[in-house]
Amino acid sequence: MELALNYEINGVTIRSENAAKPHTMPSNYLCGYIKESIKNGRALDFGCGKLRYSEQLVDKFDAVTFLDSRKQLERVQIIRGVKATIPEYIASHYENADVVSFEDMNQITNNYDFILCANVLSAIPCKSTIDQVICGIRKLLKSDGEAMIVNQYKSSYFKRYEIGVKHLYGYIYQNSHNSSYYGLLDEGVVRKICIENNLSIIGSWSKAGSSYVVVGKGKHI
Repeated sequence: MELALNYEINGVTIRSENAAKPHTMPSNYLCGYIKESIKNGRALDFGCGKLRYSEQLVDKFDAVTFLDSRKQLERVQIIRGVKATIPEYIASHYENADVVSFEDMNQITNNYDFILCANVLSAIPCKSTIDQVICGIRKLLKSDGEAMIVNQYKSSYFKRYEIGVKHLYGYIYQNSHNSSYYGLLDEGVVRKICIENNLSIIGSWSKAGSSYVVVGKGKHI
């Protein structure tokens, strides 16, 4: 994940920052997609987590904005082998990048040629927050921009969570340490969410247990 927020669901606290994966676990397919994208100019990593795709984005685009919750941005963690906050790491490593919190999203004045939203929706156990993310993507896209929304929905890793409590698009699972939500958002579910929030579908497909949905502001296909 990414987009670390806390949620109270039926008396259970879900700390979604625990779902963020490190830079050592990228999708090679998604890395290749970013590299080969026809888009250039300005990009936004919506729910940047532990900067899993930061190198690919800053190498491809002229300017990149990294966005996550204030909680995720302010905590000290290991970022690409360095103990730092996300803003500290970005300030010292990327000249063409800036950082904005999800809570301050409405202060963004730029619009973006490309927005990446990777494994974000699947970690959000709240429909209104999912809609807020999708509406934010729509607002921040250029009229000819594209957003890539990625969610892993099929994996043997998820099987143990299916003994949890069914909730929204997935399951709430509790162990002795914490509670987690895992949403299984396949291609059809993501398309529906995007259309409901007035984004148009440019293309969608599934690969290796992940759904890929590309959206824009034009007409639906």
